[in-house]
Amino acid sequence: MNLPLPVRRSPRSLRGFTLLEVLLALGIIVLLFAAMTTVFDDLVDARTRVDRSMARTEGVVAALELLARSADSVVTTGLAGEAGVVGDATSIRIVRSGVATVRLADESSSISPIQDRHAVELAFRDGGLVVRDEDDGDTRTLVDGIFAIRFRYHDGRAWSASWNSDDSGLPVALECSIWTTPWPDAAWPAWIPEPEMERGSAVGSELDASSDLEAALVEAEIGELLGIDDPLPAAEHVRVISILDAVPVARLGTTAEDRP
Repeated sequence: MNLPLPVRRSPRSLRGFTLLEVLLALGIIVLLFAAMTTVFDDLVDARTRVDRSMARTEGVVAALELLARSADSVVTTGLAGEAGVVGDATSIRIVRSGVATVRLADESSSISPIQDRHAVELAFRDGGLVVRDEDDGDTRTLVDGIFAIRFRYHDGRAWSASWNSDDSGLPVALECSIWTTPWPDAAWPAWIPEPEMERGSAVGSELDASSDLEAALVEAEIGELLGIDDPLPAAEHVRVISILDAVPVARLGTTAEDRP
C-alpha cells in the first residue's frame, strides 16, 4: 500500500516580505525623515534668530559705548566754528577732542591726530543705526533691526527733543533709548516716518523675509501715533550720559539759588 508523501512547507521565517509590508515600511521611513527634517529646520531657524539677536545686542552696546566716549570728550565748537552738539530725536552729531586714530598712519596730513577735534554722527536710517566719522567720511551700519530710537537732551531742568550748542551751550546730559521690537497695538513713534510697507511696492519687495521686525510691520497696520513726550513702552536699551562741566547758555548768569 502506497502512502502519500507529506507535503513540506517552507518555514515562515524564510518567506519574503509582501508588497503591503514593504509599502508600510517605506511609509514609516518617510514619516521619520520628514519629522527629522522639520526638527532640523526648527533648530536652524532658532539658531539664526539667536545669532541675529546677539548681533543686534552687540551692535546696540557698541553704539551706546561710542556715544558715551564721544560725550566724555565733547567740545562746544569744532575747528570750523560749528556747533559741538547738534541733534534731534533720531540723530546726533558730536564734535569731540582726542586722538584721531584714522590720522595716525596718515603722514601726509597736516593736521595733528593728537588732541584734535573731529565729529561723529549717529543716526537712525531705514531700521538701522548708522555711524559716520567725518575724519574718513565713511558711513557704516552698527546695528540692524531697530524699531525706534529716541535721543533726548537735558538742559538742567527738563528734557528736550532737539539741541544746538550754538544756541544752548552743552547739554547737561544725553539720553538714548532704543526699541528693537514693535510696540503693542501697532503703535508708532510720531517722530519717525511711517514705513512704506504696502505689498508689491518697491520698498516692500526689498524686505528680507527673515527679519522678524520687517515681517511684523508688513502684516500689521500702523496704529496710534505716540509723541516723543507721551508715555511710551519700555525701551530694551536705555543709556543716560552726563556731560561733565556742561553749562547751558540758558543757565549762564543765573544765581546759585536758581540752579537745581
